[in-house]
Amino acid sequence: MIEELSTQRLMLRPPCMDDAVAIASGLNNFNVTRFLTKVPFPYAEQDARDWISGLSEAPAGHRAFIVEKDDAGAIGVVGLENELGYWLAEPHWGHGYATEAAAAALVWYFGITDAESIGSGAHADNPASLNVQRKLGFEITGDRTDFSVSCNRDVRVVTTTLTRSAFRQRGYLS
Repeated sequence: MIEELSTQRLMLRPPCMDDAVAIASGLNNFNVTRFLTKVPFPYAEQDARDWISGLSEAPAGHRAFIVEKDDAGAIGVVGLENELGYWLAEPHWGHGYATEAAAAALVWYFGITDAESIGSGAHADNPASLNVQRKLGFEITGDRTDFSVSCNRDVRVVTTTLTRSAFRQRGYLS
């Protein structure tokens, strides 16, 4: 079991079955799932339970964190599985929580791995997510086409990479 991570406004912790309702509530909103390539819409509580069940034996450096805000409970997820991914429930957009939570997860990642970089990406029509990555030090490296389950079509994904050095230059690592 990994420790909890805390930021100025948020707590990041491992998901548990008690989070299934909050996850389903956040993801059963097409405004959220349309930017998540692998997530179906509609999204049910059983989808969340299945996802949580599949997290039990992740390799080192591969983790999912529930993003929790004191006055709101679970508001989203940050994951590290070959690349950084994240989502927040729509009422929590535009407050800097995604950047704050992703930064904490990346500090953890670079602290427990010897990786020199990590990838990420965002749908080309999701400038807010690309802005989160830019603030963290990610640089655009190209694009690809992925199939979006919720949209039931191919979407253009802008690919990005964050180097340990760039993250350090942003002041996140010592």
